[in-house]
Amino acid sequence: MKLKLPKFNLSLQLLVILIGALLFGSFLPESLQALLYTISLNLKNLLLFILPAVIFSCLFSCLLTFRGASAIGFMLILFSIVFVSNYLSTLIAYGVGTLDLLTIDFLKSFNLSQNDELKPLVEIIFPKWISNDTALIIGFFTGSLFAFYPNRWADQFSAKAKRFVTLVLEKGFVPILPVFALGFILKMQYDGILMQIIESYLPLMLIIVVTYVLYLIFLFGLAAKFKPQQWLEYLKNIVPVALTGFSTMSSLATMPVTLNAAEKNTGNVDISRAVIPATVNVHMVGVAIAVPLMMFAILVNFGFPFPSFSTYCLFAVYFVLAQFAVAAVPGGGILVMLPLLETHFGFTSEMSALITALYILFDPAITITNVLGNSALVIFVAKLFKSLTLKANPA
Repeated sequence: MKLKLPKFNLSLQLLVILIGALLFGSFLPESLQALLYTISLNLKNLLLFILPAVIFSCLFSCLLTFRGASAIGFMLILFSIVFVSNYLSTLIAYGVGTLDLLTIDFLKSFNLSQNDELKPLVEIIFPKWISNDTALIIGFFTGSLFAFYPNRWADQFSAKAKRFVTLVLEKGFVPILPVFALGFILKMQYDGILMQIIESYLPLMLIIVVTYVLYLIFLFGLAAKFKPQQWLEYLKNIVPVALTGFSTMSSLATMPVTLNAAEKNTGNVDISRAVIPATVNVHMVGVAIAVPLMMFAILVNFGFPFPSFSTYCLFAVYFVLAQFAVAAVPGGGILVMLPLLETHFGFTSEMSALITALYILFDPAITITNVLGNSALVIFVAKLFKSLTLKANPA
């Protein structure tokens, strides 16, 4: 009789790795930590190299499932929903900011320089053959074209594209996810980033994290119509997404896991593979909440008045539009925002440097919220299009 070892699900594997690295990572030889980080870093570089093809394949094959104007309508509706979602998130941040929780002088001196930083043994730099935005645009226009003008070759290519995505994501990336995450967790533990966040910025971190948790729980509850069983099912499926986003600090690198969870939560592969790649760079709930809260705290601590609601609403429009230009990579969310903060609220060089530092320190939590917000968005979009389809084709 053959003994079968129990299989641990992905969430449990990632959780064990996270806790184990935090508790025992420092006891590993530095050479082993560097080796594991090297593996993770190069896997990430390889994934980012392949991602444009994945994004193109997802969009192209999905849009071919629509016909005629519905393909264009799908994308217009999708990006309208993204804009509204991001804008509402900024308003939530304003509401939290008015609670006077940010008036405490807790923004202590900080130091981002790393005396002891874990270095990879070798980093393989893959050539940037095409940007993700370009792949997104090409996938959208070619998919829309063949949705209007069906073609046998396009249908055959679409089937191959679906198989390619399945091969890369489900057969290639997901099985090695625990190894992928381990190296990044060890690096954060080695560099002391986690302890620096906890020790220096606990009050601000708690305010942002509590806001994140309450808002995300509400979103998934709303998606489940507050039915407990469905609600818990949604939350269970997104645990790997959260852990991967935390360890990689990149929405793009987390995309395969986000897609996997989205397909489970929606039961619709085509919608999931269209929404997630199309919105991974632009739907950023974490950025929309964290940056305004950091901004409020810095303004108060530097003696500036708290922004009026009308001033903030105007700023929020530009802020949300700027998110469409943000790259979903570590630290990318704050760079395009600095000119807005300087223009609308008079941020000085020192204030800009401080919010940049805070953003980088909070990047793991921001990324988690970005990818989980995207995981919630796809459920709403799937339900919306199911409802529209039923109305268009009544039984």
